[in-house]
Amino acid sequence: MRRFPLPTLVLLPVLLLAGAAAAQSIKLDPTFMDLGKMKQMDTRSFTVKVTNVGAGLLIIDDVHADCGCTVPELKVKALKAGETTDMTIHFDSKSFTGEVHKIVHISSNDPDNPKLEFNLTADVRAVLAIDPVSERIGFPKAMFGETATREVTFTAPDLNLKIQASASQKGLFGIKVTNNVSGDPHKSVLEITRPAKLEPGQHEDMVRVTTNVPERATVDISLRAWVALEVSPTPDIVNFRYQPTFDQDVKIAASSPPLDFKVLRVECDLPEIKFQIVETVPKQETHIKLTGKPIDKSDPRAIAGQGRIAGTLKVYTNLKSIPVIEVPVSYMIRP
Repeated sequence: MRRFPLPTLVLLPVLLLAGAAAAQSIKLDPTFMDLGKMKQMDTRSFTVKVTNVGAGLLIIDDVHADCGCTVPELKVKALKAGETTDMTIHFDSKSFTGEVHKIVHISSNDPDNPKLEFNLTADVRAVLAIDPVSERIGFPKAMFGETATREVTFTAPDLNLKIQASASQKGLFGIKVTNNVSGDPHKSVLEITRPAKLEPGQHEDMVRVTTNVPERATVDISLRAWVALEVSPTPDIVNFRYQPTFDQDVKIAASSPPLDFKVLRVECDLPEIKFQIVETVPKQETHIKLTGKPIDKSDPRAIAGQGRIAGTLKVYTNLKSIPVIEVPVSYMIRP
């Protein structure tokens, strides 16, 4: 083992301490912020002093918050020993309610605190509470012809609430407003109805609600619904393009089996397309097998359609709700 002379051993702790003192070190003042009570949609800004209390050059690489409601601003990111700069933090209470906790993350070359967190809190009081808080209404999947109703509740603790809404943006949903619910002047309800006539498919819409709450004069409620037929085709469009022969299955399936449905017959206005009905799973699934080949390019239909042939496959069922299912069929003929 190598032995150091006594003077060297004595100097080692001194040298280590000197190296530590030479390192940059970040200090925040204050180290956290409690904004106290706030209203929804209110904003607050405050300043945090950032100081390099070490001897080296402090480099701040990144400053960001964990939420878009909190925005930190730091213009000076390189601080010499003893230098101080201001970090301004803007907080928007948006539609939060109750105790809110947010974090500003600070990354620097401070060896002891390379990742520093600045915490801020606020007690946000609702000027207008909305249930659901997501401000979105989604209707579960339903069959065509079914109807359903959902509610959005508005509560304003500090005033006699009045809301208004006449129709959804696309007119897909029924809208009804009730103020002074159960004799409570602070409470209103928006009633949204998915009508029985809503066409099959997935639908998105929006209803704008106007209120007498100055901080939230308008509220947009997103609406979504999915309507299905009792039975539906897959694919719902058949395009053979330039294929020299036709070979395609169209599946007619129940959305919620078992279902007492049956394909009675099939028609197609393109005589070159042949079909065969195959009931693969009784009361659940039937396949229509399409075969055939394109007409010749000299055929008058091909000339009139400039090589594009289009028709319709009609599938007749025993269901009163969907007596006929229509599937567009097309193909192309090479010149």
